[in-house]
Amino acid sequence: MQKLVRNGAVAVAALASAVALTACGSGSGKSDDGGKGGASTAPSAAASSGGHEGHADVALADVEGAWISADGGKPVSLTIGQGQAALVADGGVCQGPVKEGEHLELALVCKDGGTDRTSGTIESADGKQLVVAWASGKKDTLTKAGAVPTGLPTGLPTGLPTGLPSLPPQP
Repeated sequence: MQKLVRNGAVAVAALASAVALTACGSGSGKSDDGGKGGASTAPSAAASSGGHEGHADVALADVEGAWISADGGKPVSLTIGQGQAALVADGGVCQGPVKEGEHLELALVCKDGGTDRTSGTIESADGKQLVVAWASGKKDTLTKAGAVPTGLPTGLPTGLPTGLPSLPPQP
């Protein structure tokens, strides 16, 4: 039961961080990509087993926003905005800068001292999926958050009971 509550708390924290970071300055319409253009549509080449060869040319503007995944059934949320990243995974919260260079690098510090997802390279981003390879050997494939899920009810419920007794008066 405690694990279910903890996983629920992580999911809520991930959603809260996604909302907080995407709300800050996201409506300016300006990009910090130095005029490099819009989202990359080319998929990354297959990543090699070592070094950074094969990583697509991904600009900061390509990865801004909230990204979510379920790593083995555990929620993972990565939010990137204004050159900063916030990650919620494995019950921990990590944050730090997104470093631009030959490749986009994440240099995060985790509040709980975790090291699995502190140093990562963004391998690809196509506007729908983001792939991050971590120095620990983990690899996260995340999906862009924000799309309205399908299958949700569109109207109010019908067939509710009627003729229920009134509540007793409050003292």
